This record gives sequence, C-alpha cells and structure tokens, in this order.
Amino acid sequence: MVAPSRFLPVFVLVCLMTFSYKQYEQAAPPGSVAPGASDKLLFEETFEGANPFSTAHNLETGDWQYALQYVNSPVYRGRKAVRFEIREDQPLVKNGKRSEVTIVDAVPDKNRWYSFAVYFPSDGFATDSEQEIISQWRQRPDYHLGEDGGSPATALRVKRDKFILDVGYNAKQVSDGVAPGGRKKIELGAVTKNTWHEFVFHFVHSYGEDGLVEVWHNGEKILTHKGGNMYNNVMLPKWKIGLYKASFKHGTSEVSKRIAYFDDIRVGSEKAAFADMTSGAQTARKE
Repeated sequence: MVAPSRFLPVFVLVCLMTFSYKQYEQAAPPGSVAPGASDKLLFEETFEGANPFSTAHNLETGDWQYALQYVNSPVYRGRKAVRFEIREDQPLVKNGKRSEVTIVDAVPDKNRWYSFAVYFPSDGFATDSEQEIISQWRQRPDYHLGEDGGSPATALRVKRDKFILDVGYNAKQVSDGVAPGGRKKIELGAVTKNTWHEFVFHFVHSYGEDGLVEVWHNGEKILTHKGGNMYNNVMLPKWKIGLYKASFKHGTSEVSKRIAYFDDIRVGSEKAAFADMTSGAQTARKE
C-alpha cells in the first residue's frame, strides 16, 4: 500500500489549481469577449473572431438574411464589420421594424462607458424627415408617474441627416407638465455618408441631478450634459445598437429601407477612460 503522504502534494496542487481557476472564472465581467477581460473593458466586439456577438446579451434581427450580415467592406478597423438593414415591408420583430443587438443587459453600475463606429452608405441611407434610432439605453419607466414608456430614456437618433441625442428622465415633453425638466433633443452634427463616425459615450445613469452624459465624436468632445437621463426605476438601462424605425410600422417614412454598418463596439466600466474606448481615429474616415 502506498503511503498517503505521497498523494498529499498532488492533492494540494489540484486544489490550488481548481481554486485559482474558479477565481479567474468568476472575475470575468458579464458580456466579456473572453474570460479574464480587463476591469476597464467589459465588452469588445471587433468582428475579427469566429463567433461575432457570441457574448452579446440578445439579438433582435429576425431570421431573414439581409437583416444582419458580417462583411469585409466597409470596415473601420481590421478586416470585418457588421451590416444592419431594415425594410418598410419586413415582418415585425418584437412589435417593431428593427434589426438590433442588445450588447449588455441592465448594467450593474451607473458609471459606464460605451463606444462604436458607424457608417451610412449614400445608397442605403437617403435623407428622411422621419427619425430612426441607432443606439439606445433602454429600461422600463415608472408607470405610476404617468410615463408611457414608448421610447428609451436616452437614444442616439438620426433625422434629416443630423445626429440627435434624445435624453431625459421622463417619457413626455416639458409641455405635458409631467415632471419639471422633461426631455431634450440635442443636435450632435451632420450624418455625412460613406464615412465612418466614431462615438464614445460616458454615462452616469441617473434619474436625478447627478446624471451625466459626455459625448466624443471622432476624437473630439462635443457634449457634456448634466441631469436625469433614465426613468425613475431601480433597474438601470440595457444598451442596444442597430436600426429601429417606428415610421416603417406606421407607413409615414419617405424611404423604404435603412442600411448601416457598425464596428469596434465596446463597453467600459467605471474604471475606464476615453483612451480605453477609442480606436484612435481623430477624424471621420472615408472608405
């Protein structure tokens, strides 16, 4: 019979390895591109890997081929990007005309960073007086305050070839008299076509005066907005990117399709900074 003492070093080593692995596994933030992602960058999708969006929370793209495709051109950086398309005559997806990806579910900390690059082709994104959403921070409102919850508390929209940040802490406008302050629609510049635009957002998600939204476009800081930017709800927002157009459902749009490309999608923690979120582009880059 072999003395038990001979097995002791091996047993201790196995236990230590198992404990170390579990610590490593638990340390991986939700939505990471891989276990062990840094404490600054919680999610990153560059579309260079074999399974794009494999760590995203949810896809809302329907099952038709054109809605979401991985392409080799145009690309912002590297070799691949993602192409979204919606059409006025497409079937409904979750009661809307959309092709979107929920990158992360309700964030656990109100201090968060988000970034992406987006490209609008001239032949697939004609000027329209009806708006669409390309990025939204969505949560359920506090219904007893009279908020209808039909729109996200904060969203990046496009209307008449302008980027518009729609931000507030209730679902209705100031004139409706539901909570002082209401919503604001802030123009962030022109939607130039056949050109990549990189956006970086820093949020302090809050219903109150401590709320903050900072925005950088192509390396230049263009907005610091203070005040409420989410509904009065204990659940913090989830983040979605892609295309959603309400007027396609109601038949009021001047166009019949929308196409946009995205690349270099990131989510940063409260420890992140602008340098962790940008790919280094300082000006819009054309293909």
